[in-house]
Amino acid sequence: MHTFLTRRCKIWLQWTMPIDRTIPLDPGDIYWVKLPHRPGSEQSGSRPCIVMSRRSVNVQNTVVIVPLTTNTDRANAYNILIPQAEIIKDVTCPSQIQTSVARCEHVRVVDRQYFEAKIGKLSQNAVLGVQLGLAYIFDIR
Repeated sequence: MHTFLTRRCKIWLQWTMPIDRTIPLDPGDIYWVKLPHRPGSEQSGSRPCIVMSRRSVNVQNTVVIVPLTTNTDRANAYNILIPQAEIIKDVTCPSQIQTSVARCEHVRVVDRQYFEAKIGKLSQNAVLGVQLGLAYIFDIR
């Protein structure tokens, strides 16, 4: 019993500790991110988020992210539905993967210090879908 609890606590500690800043982040990577509270209707708290900025930009302290929600009713032209099959789970992730929606209207920049643990990554098709949602939001043609 003690060994099980010790192992479980180590996994929990690893899961809740901020990620190493030297780890490269790629577009489509999904992490738990502790979003700072802001007034208004922006999402806050620990949320799964998709890294959307380029790897060359992600070596700095800030990263562009798009939060995810499992509320599939939010899907529309710019909130992109991501089927469970398009999410590749990281081997260290204890969370169950679910069909989600990328909330492109909540795109924001966060400091890497708020990144907690890797969940997985999106398929290339899903990354393109989120990029199209961002293009819609920003009216990029």
